[in-house]
Amino acid sequence: MSTGRGGMPTMGDFADRGERGSGRGSRGAGGAAGAAGEDRAVGTGRRFAQLVGIARRHGLLPLRRLDFSRDPATAERRAVQADELRRALEEAGGAFVKMGQLFSTRNDLLPDEWTTALARLQREVAPAPFEEVRALVERELAAPLDHVFREFDVEPVAAASIAQVHRAVLPDGRVVAVKVQRPGVEPSVRRDVAIALRVAHTLVHGSTVARDLGMHRIAEQYAADLLRQLDFRLESTNLTALRATMLAGPRADEVVLPELHDELSTRRVLVLEYLEGETVGHRMSRASTGVDGPDRDSALGDAAVDSAMRAVMRAFVRQVVIDGVYHADLHPGNVMILPDGRPALVDFGSVGRLDRRLRETAQEVVVAYLASDSQQFADALLSLVELGPRADEREFRRELATFLSYELGPGARLDVRTADALVAILSKHGLNVPPDLVAAGRGFAILDGTLRTTVPAFDVLAEARVLAGEMVRDQLQPSQLRTMIATEALGMLPSMRRIPRRAERISRDLEDGRLTVNIRLQSTARDRRVVVAVVRQVVLVLVAVVIGLVALGYLTAAPPSSPGVLSPAAVGVGGAIVSGVLLIVAAVDALRARRR
Repeated sequence: MSTGRGGMPTMGDFADRGERGSGRGSRGAGGAAGAAGEDRAVGTGRRFAQLVGIARRHGLLPLRRLDFSRDPATAERRAVQADELRRALEEAGGAFVKMGQLFSTRNDLLPDEWTTALARLQREVAPAPFEEVRALVERELAAPLDHVFREFDVEPVAAASIAQVHRAVLPDGRVVAVKVQRPGVEPSVRRDVAIALRVAHTLVHGSTVARDLGMHRIAEQYAADLLRQLDFRLESTNLTALRATMLAGPRADEVVLPELHDELSTRRVLVLEYLEGETVGHRMSRASTGVDGPDRDSALGDAAVDSAMRAVMRAFVRQVVIDGVYHADLHPGNVMILPDGRPALVDFGSVGRLDRRLRETAQEVVVAYLASDSQQFADALLSLVELGPRADEREFRRELATFLSYELGPGARLDVRTADALVAILSKHGLNVPPDLVAAGRGFAILDGTLRTTVPAFDVLAEARVLAGEMVRDQLQPSQLRTMIATEALGMLPSMRRIPRRAERISRDLEDGRLTVNIRLQSTARDRRVVVAVVRQVVLVLVAVVIGLVALGYLTAAPPSSPGVLSPAAVGVGGAIVSGVLLIVAAVDALRARRR
């Protein structure tokens, strides 16, 4: 097994999101993947029968026998079942090993016995024959291998079920990592994913616990993610977007993203800067097995991991709230720690995006969270989507306040169920939350799972509060303010240029008697709120104006010849104060109505 300088696992550790494991065995994924060429010829029906046989040999059938509860009394049975599932997945190989690895990070969904067993799944598989790899690379790059690279290592630094990574040197001397899709892997992955989804749905029908966990929805999410990984062009586009937004930010060098060699990247070949370091997942694996345990004096000590994960957390919050492009799958295998202690992100097959409107809503939500203001939190959501026609806004706001207190309050632990709880509240009241916003919440939950497994003492919500405060201060820096003002001005420019033409058109129509105004009242709940707000504001302004005029009359009146209880000046001052207060109330009401 190749290593980087200093004997440290290298960039190859993230091939197909996998880091190197124990290197065990001919029996498991390595043996199965080694027979990939033979396996491709197996049809779906025959493959399904093969998988059923594997499941029977490992005592996994019928599926309803599997225990996904957290009952301490059945912990031993769960441990046995989980270990047998791990062995079965290794024997099945391919996409099944990959999906098992993904589920191993979901301790928010699965009991510890299951995640512990799945975490031991082999990450390293037998590499594809080099001649097949050479032929694929030359076909994709339309050139002989030695014309593109000065050096190209025959043995991959890492190999996984979908891709393997080779170290290479460009003609100019730069060292790169060449991620190559396993030849002919796409048909077998698509077949295995379809079978895995059938198994997940069967499991949900046979297990109440699996149904309550929504395991079929999670499986569908991972299946779609796995299929997207088959096209490396998506990964190169994602990396380019992340690097562009990261480099434009105030902390560009805090988290490292590998440089992309786009001219050498295709659908099945991806050429990146070669980074030396160790994935957090690999470090955890070494620590748990006691094999080559981490050196306390090295840069990979606990303090370095803590610092690196804080930087990753800061980067993720900024990506979601400010940049709108974020890494959506920050599990332990996708975070590396470089020799200088800085974190690096790898594997960009799953990257989410938020448009400007969603980012602005996310910013309002963050500000509301920092201020513990459930009213502002609700206002931010209602600015994006409106309540259903029969929804009770007061009840919605009360449930949202309870959610903030219990799910996001002090001592709370964020996981996928937190996002699901929020979605349940919104769905109950007829709010259709944009899927992109839900995906961002799930990405945050995945990062939270990584933080809880790598740095158990890490309080994600408390840290998020601190990091959000830092982010706000970053945005208030003069350079950032100039950029923000310039962006806003650029966005307003088209509308400002249209104002003279529109004003001329309105004045011409008014002069010719053709000006009409169409108002459709009370068509929706939002319309009704707008009408009520406008009427309220108009009444307040009119009353304020009338009182102000009366007060002005008293203030300018001549003093009376005989003193009374109240002088005209006193009445005028009092009326002016009342008029001013009413105008302020109308202005505040208008601002609040505009935010809604």
